[in-house]
Amino acid sequence: MPFLGLFIAVVCLFTFFRKRSNRSQENVTDRFWKRESIANNTRLQDLSGLPYITIPFDKFPIGMYENDLLKNYENTLQTLSGQKIVNFGTQTNTDLKITYGTASLPALTEYEQNFTTLCQTLTAYAGQLFELGHTDDARTILEYGISSDLSQNYLLLAKIYQSSGETGRIRELLASAEQLDSLMKRSIVEKLTAMLPEDTANTPVQ
Repeated sequence: MPFLGLFIAVVCLFTFFRKRSNRSQENVTDRFWKRESIANNTRLQDLSGLPYITIPFDKFPIGMYENDLLKNYENTLQTLSGQKIVNFGTQTNTDLKITYGTASLPALTEYEQNFTTLCQTLTAYAGQLFELGHTDDARTILEYGISSDLSQNYLLLAKIYQSSGETGRIRELLASAEQLDSLMKRSIVEKLTAMLPEDTANTPVQ
C-alpha cells in the first residue's frame, strides 16, 4: 500500500507539472499571435530617421596594399557604402513590423543583412591585414567592428592587445562583450576571460 500511495503521488505531481507547462506554452503562443495581429495592422512608418551606418573609409587602409583578398574585401565595402545599413540588434520581425509597419519589413530585412555582411567583411578584412603583418590597420578595423557580436572580431582584437601587453584593453573588451544581447555573449566572455592573466581575470574594470 505505501508503494501504491507513492506511485499515485508521483503521477499526480507529474500531471500537475505537465498541465502547468502546457498552460505556460499556451500563454506564450497567445502572446505571440496577439503581437503578430498588432504588427500586421501597423501602417508604414517613415524610415528616414533610422540609425544608418556610414563606413569610415578615411580611417581604413583602402588601396594601400597589393593583395587580391584585401581588394575583394575593399570592393565589398565600397559596394555596401552605396546601400543602407542598420543594426537592429535582437529585434524580431514582429518587433520590426510593430515599430515600422508590415510593409517596411522587406527593406528592413535588407538593411539588417547589409549590416551582417559589413561585420563579416570587416572581420575578414582585418584578419587578412593581420596575417600580412599590418597589425595597426587590423586593430583600427576591429575596434570599429566591435559593435557586432562576431566572436572572431573580439578574439582577434584581444589577440592583438595580448601581443602588445595591453591587458587593460582586453578587460575593456570583456566589459563590452558582457553588454551584448546575443547568443554568442557567453562564449565570447569565456574566451576573453581565458586570455587574461590569472591574477587580473577577476579584477573589475575601472
